[in-house]
Amino acid sequence: MKKERKKSTFWQDFKQFISRGNIVDLAVAVVVGAAFTAIVNSLVNDIIKPLIALLINGSFSEMVVVLRPEDVDAGIEAITLNYGNLIMAIITFLIDAFVIFTVIRVMRNLQKKVKEGGEALKGHFSKEVKEEKAPAAEAAPEPAPAPAPAAAAQEDAAVVELLTQIRDLLQKDAAEKRPAPAGEAEEEKQH
Repeated sequence: MKKERKKSTFWQDFKQFISRGNIVDLAVAVVVGAAFTAIVNSLVNDIIKPLIALLINGSFSEMVVVLRPEDVDAGIEAITLNYGNLIMAIITFLIDAFVIFTVIRVMRNLQKKVKEGGEALKGHFSKEVKEEKAPAAEAAPEPAPAPAPAAAAQEDAAVVELLTQIRDLLQKDAAEKRPAPAGEAEEEKQH
């Protein structure tokens, strides 16, 4: 009798793992992170290091403590504590952390503004729909809005114009879909 060989699920599991969207997102993040690291390293090495070197009259690589001097005759290499390199690594880390913090903060603020804008647009749109449904005589006058800065006023005007266009298109579409009254339908058949 032949024994049935149990099929390994390793390759199937690997295929599922690779085909997930998270892997693609992770790969994109690694590539963007590498490019971002190159930018930050250039900022540190090409801008900040020279400025600090100017302030300390030398470079960080020169900041060392010699524990044992070099002896060329005996073939002994110098042993040094390179604290300047440590200081530069700390400065690089702080710059990286600051830049990442700034980017994340800007992104959060943008997301917050987009969310608030979407809610405001939703509120404007629902307000327009309610006004259309309510008879004009029953509509209570609303208090005048507080004056806004010029940029906000322009945005509000653009939103109102866009919503008006949407409303007009919806009304036009609804009018085209409605059947014509009986008298008008007969007149159209005659023409």
